[in-house]
Order: sequence, then C-alpha cells, then structure tokens
Amino acid sequence: MIPLKRIYLLPEAEITDLYARPLFNQDEQRLYFEMSQGELDKLSQFGTLKTKIYFILQLAYFKTKNQFFTFVFEDVLADVAYVLAKFFKKTDPIFQGSITRQRIRQQKQIILSLFNYQDWSVKQAILIEEHLCELLRYYPKGHDTFRQLLVYLDNQKIVIPTYRCLQDMFTRAFAKESD
Repeated sequence: MIPLKRIYLLPEAEITDLYARPLFNQDEQRLYFEMSQGELDKLSQFGTLKTKIYFILQLAYFKTKNQFFTFVFEDVLADVAYVLAKFFKKTDPIFQGSITRQRIRQQKQIILSLFNYQDWSVKQAILIEEHLCELLRYYPKGHDTFRQLLVYLDNQKIVIPTYRCLQDMFTRAFAKESD
C-alpha cells in the first residue's frame, strides 16, 4: 500500500485558533475561573498551592476549549495572579519547580470526570473514522466535514485529538470514500 500524503484541512491561523491555550481578559477570567462546589471539592484533594493553582488553570482552560494544555506558570502569569488573589488571597505568583506528570494525569482524569468527557483514544479513532466517512458523503468539502466532526466530538464529549491525528483520519477517510 502506498502511503498517502496528509491532506491540508485548515489554514495555519485556524489551526492556531483551535489549539492555542486561551488568553483571558479580565471579564473572561471572572467567568472561567468561577468554580462550582463540586469543582471546589475536587480542588481540596490537592495539598500544595502549586498543584491547586495548576488544577484551577487546567479546569478553566478546559471549560473554554474542552482541551488540555501544556504550560508552565511563567507563561500564564496573569492567570496565576488572578487565581492567587481570588482563591488564596495572595499576590506573589512565583513558583519553583513544576508539577509532576503523574499529578497532571490525575488532574486531567478528574476534570474529564467532572464534565463527563472522554480523552482521545485509539479505540475512539476507529469509530470516529467510520463516522467521518459518513460525514464525507453528506459534506464532501473537507472544511465542512471538519466542522461537522468538531460538533460531533463536542456532542459525544470527546476531547479533540491533535491536528496531525485529524489529518491522518481525514486522509484515510478520503481514500476510502474515493475507492
């Protein structure tokens, strides 16, 4: 079988917009950093200030885009300062070290369960690719199909995969549908 060249789904600006970590203004900070009692209960299981803040940040970013982001505190100082002031009545946004991968995975699972979401998996990729073939029959233009797939993922409460993964799925689906 000849390997297929990845198709181009979106312009660079749209890819960036889709996958970029949210940048909040003050009104958005007030909105997305608001926490329910269930979220506050989950927060209480973390011991250090650093892990609590990381959890609050990931939670707010997930509320915004239903995705997870890799970041360091230095990249999100405005959000850290807001969270420190709102939840901990502190003003010094300086932290040493980083959060462990294990703790990040634990927080991710908690956030997924809070919103009844599923993380992307290979098992889902097979089912989604089948659905993608169906979508291509109704929306033959790749961009339209892509938008419909995002709606489907949102409705099914599945975290969107990487852009490369989507490209590969679309490439295979277009090849199947053109046979």
